[in-house]
Amino acid sequence: MKTSLFLISMLLPVLSYCQNVDSISMHKKFITTAPLLGGVTVSNVVSPVDVNGSTFTMQQPIVDIGIPLYKDFSAAHPIFIKTGIRYQGLFLSNEHNIGSDEFHSITIPLLANYSLSSITSISFVGLATIGSDFNRSITAGDILYTAGIRIGFRPSQSFKYGITLAYTSNYSGKFLLPIPDIDWAISNKLSLTGVIPVRASLKYKLSEIQSLGITAAVNGSMYRLNEGEEQQYIHLQQNSAGLIYDLKLARRWKLNVIAGHTFMQKLQTFNIDQKVPFDGLTKLNDRKPNISYRQNSFIFQSGISYDF
Repeated sequence: MKTSLFLISMLLPVLSYCQNVDSISMHKKFITTAPLLGGVTVSNVVSPVDVNGSTFTMQQPIVDIGIPLYKDFSAAHPIFIKTGIRYQGLFLSNEHNIGSDEFHSITIPLLANYSLSSITSISFVGLATIGSDFNRSITAGDILYTAGIRIGFRPSQSFKYGITLAYTSNYSGKFLLPIPDIDWAISNKLSLTGVIPVRASLKYKLSEIQSLGITAAVNGSMYRLNEGEEQQYIHLQQNSAGLIYDLKLARRWKLNVIAGHTFMQKLQTFNIDQKVPFDGLTKLNDRKPNISYRQNSFIFQSGISYDF
């Protein structure tokens, strides 16, 4: 279960695209103004890790840009196509064993959404990622990719859910994963969103511009490590829970802050040949790390987003 959680967590950016456009199938019925379908989100995650009396810091800056390419809401079956770009970094301060201390990834996502009816939509999703310390030239083997298909349902304005069947290829192998998601306005004050079982947030609206809640998430990333003669990759896993605060600064601007603690955290390096077969998802735990940090830590995240 833990291994599949990590793999699903790498798909969260694309799955959030799918959830956001489910409302297209209800466009004529509920939306009277043009929805904001693009946006920019800038965030940063900081984790101070204590190891044998000393502390090193993991910092993960993220810039996520969504760009609508095509939309037709006037047709009997609305169509929407969206792309974008996502940058994610991993910066290690005061860590002396891994060799490289700066890692970067660039992801290009693509979403095509087609409304089958007023309550049902189908989405084709995909992403291609390059993740590395960029100390050597990028090769075809450094491209990680995912392709999937999602069926979404929106039986009411307050409730939507879906399931994605995703095929992903990364440094650890190739996998096929089913991924359910939910977005539920329980009441005028209370809401629940999540990609089950790797992310869930329960929020209470304090006012028209503020909400407070609890959140749990599984985050993960992989990067090529070009250090020494051995070809390696670095693998970060963070399972965390904490408090989340949202502040709507204006119609298009929103601030987000999370403070929590990890209950499972691994920063490990592996030789690049440590892959598992297509049907060997449970064998991911059999990989032998070269360097392994397993200490938990506090985790802090702040971000600001602008919709257009």
